[in-house]
Amino acid sequence: MTQIGLAGAFLGGLAALLSPCAAMLLPSFFAYAFGSSRRTLVVRTGVFYLGLLLTLVPLGLGAGALGALLSTQRHLLTVIGGAVLILLGLVTALGVQLSVPGLRSEGGTSAVAVLFMGAVYGLAGACTGPLLGAVLTYAAVGGSPLYGGLLLACFGAGMVAPLLLLASLWDGLDVARWLRPRPVRLGPVTTSWWGLVSGMLMVALGLLFLLTDATTALGGLLGASEQVRLESELGRWSLGVSDLVVILMLAGVVGLLVWWVTRGPSRSDTKE
Repeated sequence: MTQIGLAGAFLGGLAALLSPCAAMLLPSFFAYAFGSSRRTLVVRTGVFYLGLLLTLVPLGLGAGALGALLSTQRHLLTVIGGAVLILLGLVTALGVQLSVPGLRSEGGTSAVAVLFMGAVYGLAGACTGPLLGAVLTYAAVGGSPLYGGLLLACFGAGMVAPLLLLASLWDGLDVARWLRPRPVRLGPVTTSWWGLVSGMLMVALGLLFLLTDATTALGGLLGASEQVRLESELGRWSLGVSDLVVILMLAGVVGLLVWWVTRGPSRSDTKE
């Protein structure tokens, strides 16, 4: 398959739920979810998406230096990404407050850590199936770099869509009640349950990333041939969906989220 539109790219990202990289999806979400209201969680999911774009979009830009680096030095970047994720996890778990913008967090995971988790997840997502392959083929054979980058942005939006759904349901699930923000003493170190759980999840993600070569050694929910058939069918179906329709729908969703986040706090958001 060499033809693909924005709808196909989005569905390809959504189909990543069935690929090996899906092993990182829920742990990543829970690593930054504790200590957040639903409103804050939606914002953090947006930061996670920005991190995802840092590694996915350059691949769609084709011959750019950063895209080439991500393609040819993936193993090295996997080692670096896993190691930094473990380091950030330890900093979070131990409640270490660094005088660095974005690395201070009153509870749970810092903005920089969430951004980095998104970038690492993007590296893992680069191993998914034929719809991503169609996007990369388009970029490699001389397609518009701007359109290639837009395709990868839509692919990333599909990958993040399940997290956004979870974020919108977070207050209703009331998961935060399971872990109150009580202080925890670990010898000379004082941290919190939120920070401890978030940090340990990040450490586990870093180890998983290192030990499975960015999840390529894991199996997905479907076998390789089944996933190829599914994504091929999704790709054929999506060719009938106009790019303009996809852009308008995504713009509408983003607009609603921005309006909801920037309006006054709701009753549930004040219960923290």
